[in-house]
Amino acid sequence: MRTSNGITIGKVVALVIPVGVFLSLAACVVGDGPTGLLIVQDQWLEPGTGANACTVPVSATSTRRVEGVLDVALLDQGYHTPHYLFYPLVENQLATLTGVMGVTSGAPVEEMHNIIMKSFHVKLEVAASADTSITWDPGCPGEFDVPAETSQVPPGGFLSEVVEIIRSCNAAPLYEYLQLQPSTDITVTATIRAKGHLGSANISSPPFTFPVRACYGCLQTGYADPTLDFPAVAKCSDLPANPYTGDPCNPAQDQMVLCCALDYDALGNATTLQCPAIPAAKAP
Repeated sequence: MRTSNGITIGKVVALVIPVGVFLSLAACVVGDGPTGLLIVQDQWLEPGTGANACTVPVSATSTRRVEGVLDVALLDQGYHTPHYLFYPLVENQLATLTGVMGVTSGAPVEEMHNIIMKSFHVKLEVAASADTSITWDPGCPGEFDVPAETSQVPPGGFLSEVVEIIRSCNAAPLYEYLQLQPSTDITVTATIRAKGHLGSANISSPPFTFPVRACYGCLQTGYADPTLDFPAVAKCSDLPANPYTGDPCNPAQDQMVLCCALDYDALGNATTLQCPAIPAAKAP
């Protein structure tokens, strides 16, 4: 495991060598068919808090997320510009292929089907039903590569990652539109490919399509106490408990989250937001 910027990312685990038909190097260049590298699913993370809460499992979770939700209204409350994180489980489906290094008898055996992960390619498209005025800024296009933690994935092995598929600059035009039409949702479809090296060749997974519904305040409503519903912001010192801790890696996505205000300005507007809220009794 490694920790970077507060995110714990699962490293590679070599599991059982797959049984079946040998996948040749030629298979790696097939357009959208099997290549030997596969994004299996978006891992399901349970809400949680603490230093180890943001941990992506390195084996398939029994529940998989088939779409995401991004609440851009957190920007209104003083939180940083929201973004969306994708948690792919990547598999090397190639069978074992070993070769002898060197000509000396007894030389070490090299595994030829190790894949070295390099990046994830992301392409974003706004649903056709959405307002056509939503366009990506020229300095922040809707198609880009996200570097991967360089890791060796052996045959039959798995890798889990954290990939920012909607960057803050991509979320900005969504926010600008939705703050004027807060009852509207916008679906952004991300097409994602895992990319790596197999020997001296490049290898890319078939496309994995993942829709994300952008909304304005939808993850901050429906609380047991309706007086806390968005756009209200409770004062942190007034909260006895918080059962709405949200996604452990990113409060702006997927799970209900309750934020609270640490400070207010002279007009009564929240100036310092804490997401998720830490009840006064549990605050350090």
